[in-house]
Amino acid sequence: MAKEALAVKYRPHSFEDLTEQSAVKDILENQIKTKTFQHGYLFTGPAGTGKTTSARIFASMINDGKGNPIEVDAASNSGVDNIRQIIEDAKRKPLDAEYKIFIVDECHSLSNGAWQALLKTLEEPPKFTVFIFCTTDPQKIPNTILSRVQRYNFQKISNEGIVERLNNILKKESKESEIPISWSTDAVEYIAKVSNGGMRDAITLMDKCLSLSNNLSLKFVLQAIGAEDYSTF
Repeated sequence: MAKEALAVKYRPHSFEDLTEQSAVKDILENQIKTKTFQHGYLFTGPAGTGKTTSARIFASMINDGKGNPIEVDAASNSGVDNIRQIIEDAKRKPLDAEYKIFIVDECHSLSNGAWQALLKTLEEPPKFTVFIFCTTDPQKIPNTILSRVQRYNFQKISNEGIVERLNNILKKESKESEIPISWSTDAVEYIAKVSNGGMRDAITLMDKCLSLSNNLSLKFVLQAIGAEDYSTF
């Protein structure tokens, strides 16, 4: 059986587990407490900063953990017919939860016709429907859509935040592993730097390095990713 990827195994299931993005988390949590959440959201920001994960957490909070959001990969469902099917589905009340929540990932891939088809639904959404759009490329989204959703900008995660998260994962993995795991501070910091603010990239890269050796030293990290050391830079 294939080993579960660390990025999947340690995907946050609550805002408490999500690294940084405190402003976004505070507002969304307050909307849940005050029941003032909206029917349309846009989560933007660099890859691996928690947009889709936050959408899943927020969807679960809206429905008190009941049911599952409907996730749509816009990159492979970008046409008008795909969106019309979603619109028809949005009109039907959910059976297993109070709200029917659509998470549309890579939404910048939607065609202009698809956005136009969605416009009416976003203007007058069914009272039990919530749309959460996620994108790394918000400039491709029509202004008519931007004016009808609440936008939240996710920032790159700091090196310190990534290092702390990686260390926590390493501690947990070390307890579970049959072969002891050791790691050095400079190796973890190097992974954090080259991940360029993306937590998913950092965890995936660390997973790759651990596949080479359970001794996570800077030497093995450089060997695993084919990079040069600090002195060469």
